[in-house]
Amino acid sequence: MEMGTVKLIEYGVAFLALYVTIFYILVYLKNRRHLAEVPQPNSWEPKISVVVPAYNEEKNIARCLDSLLNSNYPKNKLEILVIDDGSTDNTLKIAKKYEEKRVKVFHKENSGKANALNYGIKRATGEIVATLDGDSYILKDTIRKMLPHFNEEAVVAVTAAVKTEPPKNFIQELQKVEYIYTLFSRRLLCFIDAVHVTPGPFSMFRRWVFDEMGGFDPHNILEDQEIAMRIQSHNYKIRSSLDASVYTEVPPSFGGLLRQRTRWHRGGLHNAAKYTNLIGPKYGDLGMVVMPLGLIAVAAIFAIIFVAIYYYFFTVHPAFVGMGSFLFLINPIHVIGVTILLLTLAWVFAGMQFFKGEGINPLMVILYIVSYAYLITLFWLSAIFKELTMKKMTWEAG
Repeated sequence: MEMGTVKLIEYGVAFLALYVTIFYILVYLKNRRHLAEVPQPNSWEPKISVVVPAYNEEKNIARCLDSLLNSNYPKNKLEILVIDDGSTDNTLKIAKKYEEKRVKVFHKENSGKANALNYGIKRATGEIVATLDGDSYILKDTIRKMLPHFNEEAVVAVTAAVKTEPPKNFIQELQKVEYIYTLFSRRLLCFIDAVHVTPGPFSMFRRWVFDEMGGFDPHNILEDQEIAMRIQSHNYKIRSSLDASVYTEVPPSFGGLLRQRTRWHRGGLHNAAKYTNLIGPKYGDLGMVVMPLGLIAVAAIFAIIFVAIYYYFFTVHPAFVGMGSFLFLINPIHVIGVTILLLTLAWVFAGMQFFKGEGINPLMVILYIVSYAYLITLFWLSAIFKELTMKKMTWEAG
């Protein structure tokens, strides 16, 4: 292959990265004064049904249910439903102990998280339906802080600020940083009506949404993204709350993280293929920027791998070919790279300022920036390999 083709690929990837970085920076600059704004609370206190799907969560289910019972939302307007999806441990036994505390506990044969959620939604009687993963827990005021986002009639779903439990090792420290910056990005997506995931740890929905559009897709392993994209396809809105926290368990090992992200990325591929209709001007920035760039980014990852392999096998280190080749390497693409780095650092600084109280380790932020591109490439490679080999996806913790 000619060097010109390789250079064309390089410039294409560099332009994409620069475009995405500048796009988010501009969204941030335009809305930075409104990032921390919250809707005005009102007297509306609808009945809320919280559906808790659980599969082998004996270590977490008690903490999860205790967090709901400790909520400052009126007890007579909070319905809690635990759906044990055929657990093989003591999850059901532990959950049953909470029946005397107004918790409704159901047991069914194992059939996946989406089916467990739908089972609970059918039995829920609240005007608002919330979903809370069995390995997650909310704070006392989480529900009250999320509810005012429904003041806007077009808003049919609200997501909580998903955070990790206190990290115990390097892998979890890295995920803590990632989750914080994901919150930051998702909040920005609210300003352009482009939120396309309602995280499983804790999200709230208007009940009639499920009556109108159907429940969670039982054939989709990333059901929390699929339902959000379905909501977007109906031109309804999703909002993200930064001050309503939910804490979730994250993989403690690299192997666990790889399995989790492989599943997420495979689910993302399926959802992107299912909702190609979201691409286009009808859906604003979601259809013209966010969705197309997401698909292009996958192709860009493989372009980067191809270029890296090309240079490794078909070029010689500059030290052996003289100053001419060295000067050749100092070209506009490196200027773009430095620009992206500087913009990324500005982005990181903005995020750190906004989440000062989260105890973010600056060293971990640097390691996150350095390692993220490599990790995301590995996750995508794993996901696509398993897609090509038709490996079955299953519901597992995380």
